[in-house]
Amino acid sequence: MVTLLATVILLGVLITVHELGHFLVAKAAGVKCEVFSIGFGRPLVKKQIGETEYRIAVFPVGGYVRMLGMELDGPVDGPDKGRDLLSKSPLTRILIFAAGPAMNLILPFFLIVPFVALSDQADQVVANTVGAVDEGLPAWAAGLRAGDRVTAVDGEPVGTFWEIARAIHEYDGDGPLTLTVARPGADAPVELSVQPKLVERTNRRVKFSRESWHIGFQPAFLAADVAIADPAGPLAAAGVRTFDRVLKVGDTAITRLVQAEQVLGALPAGQTVTLTLERDRVLDPAYPFLTERATVTVPYTAPAAGTPLGVEHAWRCISSVAPDTPAARVLQVGDCILEVDGHRHSLGAFVQNRLTNAPDQPKRLKIRRGGRTLEVTVEPLKVVHSDPMAGEIEQWQLGLVLMVRPDTVVDPDLVTNDQRLAHAWYRAKEQVGYELLVTLNMVGGLFTGAVSPTQLSGPITIAAVAGQYAKAGLDHFLHLMIMLSLSIALLNLLPVPGLDGGQMMVATVELIARRPLSPKLRQGLQMVGFAMILLLILFVTGNDLLRQWRMHAG
Repeated sequence: MVTLLATVILLGVLITVHELGHFLVAKAAGVKCEVFSIGFGRPLVKKQIGETEYRIAVFPVGGYVRMLGMELDGPVDGPDKGRDLLSKSPLTRILIFAAGPAMNLILPFFLIVPFVALSDQADQVVANTVGAVDEGLPAWAAGLRAGDRVTAVDGEPVGTFWEIARAIHEYDGDGPLTLTVARPGADAPVELSVQPKLVERTNRRVKFSRESWHIGFQPAFLAADVAIADPAGPLAAAGVRTFDRVLKVGDTAITRLVQAEQVLGALPAGQTVTLTLERDRVLDPAYPFLTERATVTVPYTAPAAGTPLGVEHAWRCISSVAPDTPAARVLQVGDCILEVDGHRHSLGAFVQNRLTNAPDQPKRLKIRRGGRTLEVTVEPLKVVHSDPMAGEIEQWQLGLVLMVRPDTVVDPDLVTNDQRLAHAWYRAKEQVGYELLVTLNMVGGLFTGAVSPTQLSGPITIAAVAGQYAKAGLDHFLHLMIMLSLSIALLNLLPVPGLDGGQMMVATVELIARRPLSPKLRQGLQMVGFAMILLLILFVTGNDLLRQWRMHAG
């Protein structure tokens, strides 16, 4: 029942909104709209208002608008002369047919903005406190450090992380940004000049890359998971190992790496305290992935003031190497990745991003192993695996995993959100912009071969996914609706006869030629379009049935 209801709501909203776009612009242009129906088949409810009959039909999975002259029956005479679709100028028809996809492009904003603005999660948002800074990006070079609070960007006050992100994303490439920073222990604000840098990000599912501006910090603090950077350092001498988590320094509980560094750095030289650590213990040497977390204690004697602790965060260190892969020949568990293809990063998120860019290309890595720095090249391994939803999928894998703990970052500081609408609008722009880019590349990839046609879905798969997303929660269901709305918009803009894009193409030809196409040619194009759409429906339905067979066959 949930699946059926979710499918009806999903397709009903998306197609009705699409047809509403055509209807409103056609009415405004003076085209007679005879029927506007929510759903297909026999009308359950109908009411004549003016010249239009409004219906709710028995199959509420969509809708349609019937305009005078759509059937290509020839010129209309009598009182409705000049009110049929084909009597309108080519430019007017282009606007009418573009209105449907336009409504599907606009719909996501009407879904996201109220959902985000009215959500309980919008009561508080991430604060403007810096949790961690990547040593390979501009913020570190400019002097930004964990614990700083960014209070203004180019003189514009900011009190939340999303406002900082918005300023960076809207950066136009003209000169550095000036960050005003409140620093713990400083009497006056500090101004830092930061030149944002373009960082590439690859979407592996759709196989496209894009660049966006970054300065290189995150609001979430790093948990106290350490990696030994200097085997001769004081923490290594105390018996601390890579991947240990510091739980206590003496009686002081530790939750953040920066906190551990501050507490340890404040100890008088020569003082000995007990470090309480959480350590992964291998249960069986034959199966190194079988571990449990054990609590251990080690004595630590504070060195002279200013002595480096010799540790860093373990996020960029390798916790697993798959056997029988190219990575296994050159990498070991505990290696820490310093650079990827010449790009230095200290935060695992940026390291992982560099590893996934250009997934089919070898990766030149600079690593630290013990006290040595090594340079190695890892060739990606092509892996083909069967997915019940998408069939055979080709992927490139390096065969390594960075440290993975769900709590490797600590929840960032939160503040009251006093700009709910502006925040919701920013979230909508960011999400719709990215999803639109994904959809564009997915549609384009169907023609370039980057995306397999077996990934196309029909009504059976859409219904199954709609049910799954509905059960997962409203936010998941709205995300599915957004993706499908954008897909409907872009697919309808393709210049295929029978689709909105095909109708717009015909009108554009007439606009350029300054004369209408012959009725015979119009009918021929319509038949070709109908055949193409029918073949597409058969193909995606075949995909759906094959998916169902694979899923039930195991």
